[in-house]
Amino acid sequence: MNKILSTALLCLLALTLAASAAGTRIDGKAWAKLQTYDVRTLAPEMRDHVRDLVAVKFNFRGKDIHHLKPNWYESSIWQPDPKGRKGFTDVRVMIAKKDLDAFKSITADSTSGQEITVYGRVLRDFGANFLFVELMGRNAATDSGGNTTVSW
Repeated sequence: MNKILSTALLCLLALTLAASAAGTRIDGKAWAKLQTYDVRTLAPEMRDHVRDLVAVKFNFRGKDIHHLKPNWYESSIWQPDPKGRKGFTDVRVMIAKKDLDAFKSITADSTSGQEITVYGRVLRDFGANFLFVELMGRNAATDSGGNTTVSW
């Protein structure tokens, strides 16, 4: 009996890991509404895009990563802004614990000229009163039905 229970639990764990590694599946209608922004454009307009699916172009991630909630981390993505007072513009992002290593693999070098695209959804944390992009990944694969899987 213990052997059967152990085997069942191992199978369930394997299925859970496989599902989490597969990425986030987005139906074709939602993916068709995807809007692409750079950080300079999205940052001042985030209030207008709450709950929208977005692609965000940036150059580097923030060095600071904070463990805000049990399975979520907070950081930022940045882009040079020659018109800005500080020279850079940022957008706050939330990263799932399972995706943290993939996020950390993105350069934190502010001199990077490489443009990086991530996919996510603009959300508001009502308790802490801030807007952020909940990141889903960097890679998007669309199937023949128009459905897209976003993964790291």
